Amino acid sequence: MEREVQRMTDKTLAVLRAASIDVEGTLARFCGNSALYEKFLVKFLQDDNFEKIGEAIRASDSQMMQMAAHTLKGVSGNLGFTDLMAACAEMVSQLRQTNMEGALAAYPRVRETYETVCEAINSMEGIGG
Repeated sequence: MEREVQRMTDKTLAVLRAASIDVEGTLARFCGNSALYEKFLVKFLQDDNFEKIGEAIRASDSQMMQMAAHTLKGVSGNLGFTDLMAACAEMVSQLRQTNMEGALAAYPRVRETYETVCEAINSMEGIGG
């Protein structure tokens, strides 16, 4: 696996790790295929679940918020976005307890960690930077 990790540039690895992305663990799930992992990182930028959370907040729709946050949590876990996964998990937990106030309080962390992940992906060599 380490040989495959080295296929990603040192700059890319540093950017991803700085965003609390578990590159090594995720590459293990991708059978060491760094090209495939990078493809899925870029594809993540097209995922609309974060936007759906915002729409649900504006509509006061806790069910839509829970579904979108749960989906974003799963995608985040699969791609190694540990901080984003944890932030989404907190939001989902609050919603499962029918605590909309708690879910709304969790949203700023979801937004912050989502933005951090997107910035990291966009700054990867050969992608956005």
